[in-house]
Amino acid sequence: MRKDFYIFRHGETDYNKFKRWQGSGIDSPLNENGVQQAQNLVEKLVGKNIQIIYSSGLKRAIKTAEIVAAELGVEVKIITDLHEANLGQTEGMLKTEVAQKFSEIFSLWYDEEVDNWDISFPDGESKRQIFNRMYGVLDHLLHTKETVIGIASHGASIRYLLLGLGFVTGRMENCALFHLIYEDEKWWLE
Repeated sequence: MRKDFYIFRHGETDYNKFKRWQGSGIDSPLNENGVQQAQNLVEKLVGKNIQIIYSSGLKRAIKTAEIVAAELGVEVKIITDLHEANLGQTEGMLKTEVAQKFSEIFSLWYDEEVDNWDISFPDGESKRQIFNRMYGVLDHLLHTKETVIGIASHGASIRYLLLGLGFVTGRMENCALFHLIYEDEKWWLE
């Protein structure tokens, strides 16, 4: 059995534009540029035979998913566990403020080594918790009837899902797209 997952990050919000952390606790909408990014994403997904799109329940992901789904003629369903990481006390802070106030955690947060997977910001999720939550969704979707699935989610959630599967993403722009394939009990990124 083969399953294709087209996983994409939501379009830009004003929080992204001004480098302010949203996390799962801030439900900001797409800005005008974010809407345009989502429309541009459609071009990359036309012809991929996506049968359904599952989205985080946050506005920025839902709107991105809806823009794509409308053009592809598919349904959007919400899976709340696709939400962005809970970033605890850092949510709403500028990235520079987070780097200054939580410098040790901040430097390890972007580290792509898996030996610091239990690190988290105060009151937030660890990388391991993010991976487990996101992988739980993928594992569930392996048992659905659809074989080509779109997923609208968020930067940290996508980053740590893919890193946990052994794939390094580096910096992730808004509407970044990843083609993850499951076949013969193996995952790979195309």
